[in-house]
Amino acid sequence: LGIDSVDQIEKMGIDKFNDACRASVLKYTNEWQNYVHRQARWVDFEHGYKTLNIPYMESVMWAFKQLYDKGLAYQGYRVLPYCPKDRTPLSAHELRMDADVYQDRQDTTVSVAVKMRDEEDAYAVFWTTTPWTVPTNFAIVVGADIDYVEVRPTEGRFAGKKFYLGKDLLPHYEKELGEN
Repeated sequence: LGIDSVDQIEKMGIDKFNDACRASVLKYTNEWQNYVHRQARWVDFEHGYKTLNIPYMESVMWAFKQLYDKGLAYQGYRVLPYCPKDRTPLSAHELRMDADVYQDRQDTTVSVAVKMRDEEDAYAVFWTTTPWTVPTNFAIVVGADIDYVEVRPTEGRFAGKKFYLGKDLLPHYEKELGEN
């Protein structure tokens, strides 16, 4: 579909996007049936369920509601790998795919400024390609062979604050911290 972002999906319309996804999933139904039969597996393709069908999804929600009503469900938190492009968590299936399924690309990163405990208006700046792990981090690891600098912007919204970051990354923060 040539879609590169969630915004394009929303512009296209969720209903149209879902219809295109269903068509894509069902495109290779015959090949899938042949593959399963060659493996000598028995699957009822005529009366089977598809997780994309509304009645199936509703049956799962109904079953979960039964468990919830019996006090067998609980709320908890866990870290999920997240796709910043799609703004969705990645499934366990996607994470187990072979390396040749994905292509190498430049990862999206996020920079985080963490308030230093013992200094007034001082922040350690780090970047990560796994922003979903940040809420569970308890420490920042520094590299013994990395040169760090202290930056004190004199203008803009960060004026008067101190930032500690890797010297080699300094040019990447000129927009936020200023040129001087």
